[in-house]
Amino acid sequence: MKRQILLCLLLSNILFLFAEEKKENVTDVSPLDLTFQRLSVRRFIFSNNINLCELLPAEIVAFKSMHPAFVLSDNDKPQNDERFRAKIEQGKLVLEADKNSNPTSIYVGGVNPYATYEIDIASLSHNDNPEIGLEWARLGLRDRIQVMAQSSPKTEGIFLRIYKDARLIKEVQYSQSLPEGAFSLKVQLYGRSLGIFITQYGETKYIGHLPVKEHFGDVLDFRNSATAAASTFNLVSNQKGKVLINSAFSYLSPGIGQADIRLISYEDLSPCLEDGRLWFTFSCRGLDTPQSVQGVLSLNPAVFDVKFEGMIVFDHGDGLLRNDYAAHLFYDRQAKEWRAYACDFGGSANKEGRAKTGLITASSPKDPRRGFSVMRAARIEPDFMEGHNEDPCIFYDGDAKKWRLLTSAFVTQNIVSRTYESDTWNGKFTPVALPIATNSTGTSIQKIGDRYYAFMGGKGELRVHSYPDLEELGELNLNLQPHWPAPAGRIWASLVPLPEGYPFRYVLLTMDRPNFPGVVGPNWSYGALYFYGAN
Repeated sequence: MKRQILLCLLLSNILFLFAEEKKENVTDVSPLDLTFQRLSVRRFIFSNNINLCELLPAEIVAFKSMHPAFVLSDNDKPQNDERFRAKIEQGKLVLEADKNSNPTSIYVGGVNPYATYEIDIASLSHNDNPEIGLEWARLGLRDRIQVMAQSSPKTEGIFLRIYKDARLIKEVQYSQSLPEGAFSLKVQLYGRSLGIFITQYGETKYIGHLPVKEHFGDVLDFRNSATAAASTFNLVSNQKGKVLINSAFSYLSPGIGQADIRLISYEDLSPCLEDGRLWFTFSCRGLDTPQSVQGVLSLNPAVFDVKFEGMIVFDHGDGLLRNDYAAHLFYDRQAKEWRAYACDFGGSANKEGRAKTGLITASSPKDPRRGFSVMRAARIEPDFMEGHNEDPCIFYDGDAKKWRLLTSAFVTQNIVSRTYESDTWNGKFTPVALPIATNSTGTSIQKIGDRYYAFMGGKGELRVHSYPDLEELGELNLNLQPHWPAPAGRIWASLVPLPEGYPFRYVLLTMDRPNFPGVVGPNWSYGALYFYGAN
């Protein structure tokens, strides 16, 4: 009996030691041990949207009440179009000339500075020069921005028109033709500029855009909350010829590309895995650099059911809602506050230029992940941080008892990476590691096993670096990387460890960088979402 007890104790000890060794091996995993397989890829083109307002002719009961028509006023008060009579046939709004018709603006909804606006045109006659389009106007219609589709044997195409004090001050023709048959006219608003697109048969084509340097902000700057509140989004028609309208509406959209993907985390970089969903920030891409905005998406990491959740803008206290983006958003459980580091793309220095450090901080007591949210923001001044930086990733290092910040740093016209530290999350930062020599973008930190690692893209690969000294360790192993068989390029790697029970213990969300078709020049309209899993 004693011998059996001793054997049982010995066997128990052996099994305990084996389990401890196995546990140690699990926690000591390196990201270089992982092989990621591509699971899914998707680029949203004005899809997966969040509705803001709609004009649906088939569901309108009291047209004059729900969607009043305006005519030009001699002040900033709305003036009713007494002569307009709405005509709805077979679920479509019919706009056609008669003895009482005159140009009119039909209310659709309010103005959001970073929304996308759309009119679905069922048919457009080629006689009598009909015009139909989208309009953003101050009440009274004296100041307004229009994007018009004009159809006639002599003049056809898409036009941008800007009116100030009831006077046309600018007109630009962006195309010389219109599609045959039904099509949708879309306008992506960028606060004080815009991009124009046409969708037909499910395919969206780029028509043109107003460069930021040619903005209409001196007439209507919709980033200003007071200006947006005094304005309306209208369907505008000259009421000539005959036009049939299926609908008009506006929505928050992931845009024409999704980029700059970063995990939304807690203060220690552990993922916010809420209701079985991971959360990420990303850039809802427009065209030029200042024409994107900060988006939020979520997904179930077991199935890749991507859902566009919301949009975040930043209030620097100057009266404007700015479109800073490429943010690391995290929830500080000790402070009970949502916090963020973002790139100063909205231009807070001297109101429009970027801050010298390139970064801002932001905070909010409200969860900003859903809907349309505003975070209080402040730019980081040069005496708080060295150099010009982008792509920030910050967390509280419990071992060092410091806040650590990793960025892509601009050094002698190169983009590399470096780490900083501070006693407070938004305090004065001092360098921890000198800038590395290798081109580095999309910098991020994550804990894999029992160690933190730095991840970054470059001109050819997704790399793994040690933390905090950023020694290069190797490349992430992706069986079909973005741009395959070409090199991965300057992309981001948002790598996330998962608990047991998921089909993969590690997932990775990244993107590619192809510009939207038809966009020419150094514009930033990329990319698609790439999802990977590894065990």
